[in-house]
Amino acid sequence: MHGATPASASPALRAQGYIQIGRGAFSKAFCHADAPDVVIKVGRLYSKRCGLTDGFPHFAQRLLDGEIHSKFFPKIYGLVIDAVAGVFWCIMKRYQKRRGARKTAAQISTTHKSITGTVRDKPVGRFRKAMEQLIDARFIPDIHAGNVLWDAKGTPIVIDPICITPRYHEEFYA
Repeated sequence: MHGATPASASPALRAQGYIQIGRGAFSKAFCHADAPDVVIKVGRLYSKRCGLTDGFPHFAQRLLDGEIHSKFFPKIYGLVIDAVAGVFWCIMKRYQKRRGARKTAAQISTTHKSITGTVRDKPVGRFRKAMEQLIDARFIPDIHAGNVLWDAKGTPIVIDPICITPRYHEEFYA
C-alpha cells in the first residue's frame, strides 16, 4: 500500500480489520484489535482545503532521528514519506482523549506563542523546553485540543504541533 492516498488506504486497512479512530485536515488514524496501543496514521503532505503543508511527517522524522525529544512528544515507531505521491504513513504509540484538553492545549499554545513573542503572556514552564524545539519561522503552530492527547500516566502529549508554510514545502519534502 506504499504510495496509497488516505482515501485509498482506508478500504484496504478496514479489510484487514483496522478501524478508523481519528481524522484531521491531513490524515486519518487507524488501530487494530491485535495491537490496540499502536496507531497507523496515513496522510497527505498538502491540504488544498486549508492551503497548508503538514508538518507532522517532518516532526515525526525529527523524533525518530533523535533531533528533538520531550516527554510531551509522541513515541514514533516508523515513518514512510513518499514526496512524489505526496503522502506519508506513520506507525506510532496510541494516546487517549481526556477532559481538560482545551485548557492544556491553550497552555501549550500560549507557551509557544510567548516564546516567539506573538503574545505577552508568561509561558508555562513545564512546556517551555518542548516548545522551544519547534521554533522555526517556516512553521505555523497547530496546537489545539484535537492535537493534545494523554498517555497512561496522565502526561499530555502534543501529537501534531506544526504545519509548514506552503512556500517551504520543497525544503521539507523534496
